[in-house]
Amino acid sequence: GAYGAPGGPRHGGNVDESKSQRPDEHPLTGDTASKVRAAALARYPGATVLRVETDSDGVYEAHLIAKSGQRVTVEVDKAFKVTGEESGPGHP
Repeated sequence: GAYGAPGGPRHGGNVDESKSQRPDEHPLTGDTASKVRAAALARYPGATVLRVETDSDGVYEAHLIAKSGQRVTVEVDKAFKVTGEESGPGHP
C-alpha cells in the first residue's frame, strides 16, 4: 500500500487495504458508499478513507486514516449515523 504500513504476518505479506479483509464483509458501492464515506468524514474531517463496506452485523463501516495518522474504523447504521468507532494500532 501507499501508506507504508507493514502487512501483518497473519495476512501473508501485502494487504490490499481497498478490499474487504473478511469473507462476511462486502464493499459498498454507489449511493450507500457515498453516504457512509460522508458520515465517516464528518466525524474525521480530512481523513483518508481506505474502504467502506458492510459490517458482519449487517450495518456499515468505514476504514480510514485520520489526519493524525491514526487508523480508525467508524461504524455506521442504516440511517447513516455514526454509532461507534474503533481505533486501530497507531503509528509512532
